[in-house]
Amino acid sequence: MMRRHIRGGRTGALLAAIGLALLSALVPCRAEYRLSPGDVIEITVAGMPELKQRAPIQLDGTIAIPMAGTIVAAGSTSADVQARAEMALAAKVLRQRTPDGRDRAVLIQPGDVAVAVVEYRPVYVNGDVLQPGQHPYRPQMTVRQAIALSGGVSMVRGRSATMGVEVVEVDRDYRTTVLALAKEHVLTWRLTAELEGSETIKEQRLPDAPIPAATLSEYLSVESSYLNIRLLEYRNEKAHLENAARLASEQIATLTNQEKQEAQGLQSDIDELDRINKLFGSGSLVSPRVTESRRAVLLSSTRRLQTVATLSQVKQLRDEYLFRLDKLDTQRRLDVLREMKESQSRAGELRTRLEAAAQKLQIFGRIISADPANNGVRPALAIIRRNGDGWDRLSASEDADLLPGDAIEVVARPDPVATAAAQ
Repeated sequence: MMRRHIRGGRTGALLAAIGLALLSALVPCRAEYRLSPGDVIEITVAGMPELKQRAPIQLDGTIAIPMAGTIVAAGSTSADVQARAEMALAAKVLRQRTPDGRDRAVLIQPGDVAVAVVEYRPVYVNGDVLQPGQHPYRPQMTVRQAIALSGGVSMVRGRSATMGVEVVEVDRDYRTTVLALAKEHVLTWRLTAELEGSETIKEQRLPDAPIPAATLSEYLSVESSYLNIRLLEYRNEKAHLENAARLASEQIATLTNQEKQEAQGLQSDIDELDRINKLFGSGSLVSPRVTESRRAVLLSSTRRLQTVATLSQVKQLRDEYLFRLDKLDTQRRLDVLREMKESQSRAGELRTRLEAAAQKLQIFGRIISADPANNGVRPALAIIRRNGDGWDRLSASEDADLLPGDAIEVVARPDPVATAAAQ
């Protein structure tokens, strides 16, 4: 009975191990990204901002780094390129100018070089979409997002042979105008948030520009990133001016105190010179003592004049910092208001175009919705992906993840269920 229990325990452990092995085999491992021509990487060196650069990977798979030469990057990971850049730079004697104007030699240590991908190869969307073409790739980008950037699925584009070229052009103009108007609305939201000093954009309804939620989310993401960059730039500039003004004030206080001390020292030297001149006139002192006293007065006067000149320059610099600080908020508000006025003007023109396109589409008897969920369309999707020297064609869903350089083919097909329900 004990043996049966032990045997059962071993069998259970064996089955568990097999199950874990099968599970690990079924769960795909995400391989580290391999660079390819068209990607752009950024190389930085710790403590040497002048060596920071962005390097596009050339068609031959290499990048050019000043002071290091040419490095192979295609087919490698960022870590591989980082190691090669460190090795190349470690063999060089780099020179850096210190704040006091001296040159010093810099040796590259392990970990001083950082490599990051800042721009990936674009993805391409082709087929039954409003705006076929290429779009910038973003990490974790999906097929749905790429189609949304292309204006969504277009049944009219797919049936241009039967409905006529004119209908296709009017539909394209209508939906392009809808997207452009939505962009202007989101831009206005961002400018309003910037005026209020808010770090978040308040989303509102788009009654005159209905677009898919994924497209609106993409527009909001872009404008939110731009808002954060603008706010960070403004705060950094303001902090820099405030710090510069504070340091100038501290230097003014130091120079003022120094000028007072040098004025007192000059007066003491003048008094001493008067005393020595009197003694020299009475024959109590020799001529060299008078010469030394005059030299001391001259040196004291020169130091005081230099301090006064430096104090005047620092005061002028502080006043300039304070002026720029006072003008910063006003100029920023004027710039935002000017951008908002221009955006409102463009939005008015787009509304006029939208109304004209809508009237034309009503003449043709239909207005195609920008959201495929509302017009009975079920798109068939395929991803064309490079695999070594060849290409793979992969059937995909709208939530499939994309890789840099992927091409998406969209074929719009009527959904029988949705069509029957509409009828």
